Amino acid sequence: MVVDLAEQPSQRPPRVPILVMEDVRKSFGNTEILRGVSLEVHAGEVIVIIGPSGSGKTTLLRTVNALELIQYGSITVGGVSLFTTGRDGRTIMPSRQTIRAARAEVGMIFQQFNLFPHMTVMQNLCEAPVFARHMSLPDARERARRLLASMGLSEKADSYPHTLSGGQQQRVAIARGLAMEPKLMLFDEVTSALDPEMVGEVLAVMRELAERGMTMLVVTHEMAFAREVAERVVVIDEGRIIEMNTPEKIFSHPDEARTAEFLRRLLAR
Repeated sequence: MVVDLAEQPSQRPPRVPILVMEDVRKSFGNTEILRGVSLEVHAGEVIVIIGPSGSGKTTLLRTVNALELIQYGSITVGGVSLFTTGRDGRTIMPSRQTIRAARAEVGMIFQQFNLFPHMTVMQNLCEAPVFARHMSLPDARERARRLLASMGLSEKADSYPHTLSGGQQQRVAIARGLAMEPKLMLFDEVTSALDPEMVGEVLAVMRELAERGMTMLVVTHEMAFAREVAERVVVIDEGRIIEMNTPEKIFSHPDEARTAEFLRRLLAR
């Protein structure tokens, strides 16, 4: 599948920070899920996050657009200071306006697609640009048509999500995220709910986005994809980044024994 996004740059944009996380801590009750995570993602960079189940990967992604509020640290996304640290050292909670501004810069694709079931594919793609970006409906529909064509789904514009295959639904979800023209795309195990034959079509779209310079933060267990596409691989264990390096270094010569053990168990499946 070839994604031809006319509005996506064919060359890498300048290396400016799109996401900056500093000492981020997140707890649920007495359980600390993120334990001082610091991470910087630059424009056009593809970072893949790996680690054992329950290590905090999904929670990290959800803090980036305030689906989860943090207790400590700071997060800046797309130039918007989402969470900041006050003079007393505590994190200042964002206003609704700040959250909306940050979310406008971020597209997030989930495991379970999260499409509106009562809306057609076209309506799913037009909803956010019209109501959040204040785009005219004709302009939103034109952009949606281009995105659907790029995903090979032009004929599905008037279909409802329940009539689509899992792979088609996930491609619609990616198109919906792109419709907001985000600076950063987050992918949370987007192939884990798909049948094996559908995984390839979704990964092909993500590869094409990476080649066109989309800034991406990807949580996945697809190690072949990580080797091929990632510029850096981040390993998280027990809420901490324990290692961060190129795919070649992480997969061939990891520094941490916990990384080597995780990869051994994963590849043995």
